[in-house]
Amino acid sequence: MITDSTQKKDLTIFISGLPYTATEEEIQQFFSECGEITEMKLPRFQDSGRLLGYGHITFAEEDARKKALELNNQKIGERYIDIKPAKGENSRQVVSNYAGADATKTIFVKNLPYDITEDEVGDLFRHCGAIDNVRLVYHPFHKHFKGFGYVDFKVAEASKVAVKLNGKEVKGRKIVVDLDYKAPKQGYRYNTEDKGNKKYNQDVQQILKKTIKKKKNEEKKHVQLGQKQLDNLNKARAEAKSQLF
Repeated sequence: MITDSTQKKDLTIFISGLPYTATEEEIQQFFSECGEITEMKLPRFQDSGRLLGYGHITFAEEDARKKALELNNQKIGERYIDIKPAKGENSRQVVSNYAGADATKTIFVKNLPYDITEDEVGDLFRHCGAIDNVRLVYHPFHKHFKGFGYVDFKVAEASKVAVKLNGKEVKGRKIVVDLDYKAPKQGYRYNTEDKGNKKYNQDVQQILKKTIKKKKNEEKKHVQLGQKQLDNLNKARAEAKSQLF
């Protein structure tokens, strides 16, 4: 006997490797020639509303599902997607196919512990490859960590290794890791005050060097100005004394 749930699973595909910037309309358009779609379940990030990169799509007919499976390894946006028969809609498996994918040196990391530091995030991913920067996102006014951020590697191959840590438990939380193709926002500010941000961020080190150099130059100017004022004062005293005698 075929149950409703079994029949539904037989008409469903599991899709992964989706760009998290993709829209439902783009995905529907991608499968438009396969047949009628009756349901789409695409998990999203809570903060940004963007896709997590995987989901389930159910078709009205088996023929439509077969056509959809034939689209495996095709490209949506910047990524090559992976399409497989669904093993069950509660599956947590996330499998991405990066063969031929456009290179990116950056990963997006979500659901990080709120007490984690940039250095700890760097330690988590350093085995993947050399790291340029770890960019954690903080509230602009309250300054508390918002639970997500980015890691910039020196080479794109490292980012492909890093996404394999998707689902890894860190301090009791399962992190979400995906490739990121966007450049840092122009208004982004690195955390230059926390002691836990000294090991990996090359940009931060440059900022700190410039800050220290600027401070030394200002101190030097103050010393020079003070000395000049003292010289002028001594000169004025000497002139006043000479007039008395």
